[in-house]
Amino acid sequence: MELRHLRYFKVVAELQHFHKAAEKLHITQPALSSQIKQLEQELNTELFVRIGRGVKLSENGELVLISAQKILNEVALLKESVSDIEAGDAGTLKIGVLQSINSLYLRSLVAEFDRNNPNISLQIEELTNHNIEKKVINGDIDIGIGFILQKDYPDIKFEKLFDEKWKLIISPTYANLATTIMAGETHPLKAVLLSEYFETRKIVDKYFADNKIKYTNVTEVNNISSILDLVEGGASFSILPEAFSALKAQYRLEIVDLDPQLPP
Repeated sequence: MELRHLRYFKVVAELQHFHKAAEKLHITQPALSSQIKQLEQELNTELFVRIGRGVKLSENGELVLISAQKILNEVALLKESVSDIEAGDAGTLKIGVLQSINSLYLRSLVAEFDRNNPNISLQIEELTNHNIEKKVINGDIDIGIGFILQKDYPDIKFEKLFDEKWKLIISPTYANLATTIMAGETHPLKAVLLSEYFETRKIVDKYFADNKIKYTNVTEVNNISSILDLVEGGASFSILPEAFSALKAQYRLEIVDLDPQLPP
């Protein structure tokens, strides 16, 4: 998958018409169709549904659009952040990222950056949110991508990329319990969560406490893939950022809107 696939996909989604999108992108319609087909094959899902002469996003297409927009926004921010070295000077850019961002977005970002900046090396470190802030403040990394918790550092520039919505994920076998869970009622499921040193765990714990969400026990893991695997295969549930909904096609999961939603 390359960034051009996401750019082309975004334009088709906005115009809901392949011919109009091809004209806007200054490419032929067959070439555009081929690029979208490649993206669908990469994601193993259909992104558009034909309606008359136009198209509309499929259910999975709507989820992919959310992630595509975020990735393209991050590319724009990354280009701005390294404007001082984009002239081609040799150097190293040190980036600290959350695990969730690294697993979803960095592959495309790095490929694009390397093409545009062949003389610049990247050092990418997967960190907790606390350590991202600490290392940016200490000058150990140049850029940090994570949750903004504090804004009282006069020498640090903060740029909001997006407000992340969150979703409840649950096996289809137990999907009927989603409303019970969010109502704070008793149910037989376990919660599968990241370990306590992850910032996302702190956010989820606070949400559980504020909304009196119950669970029989907790299984702690240290990566998102394990959460998805365990929820798919067992009597459990979790809460994850919306961007992970784009992985629905790879897992047998139900994705449910939180009610109430986490505040931005």
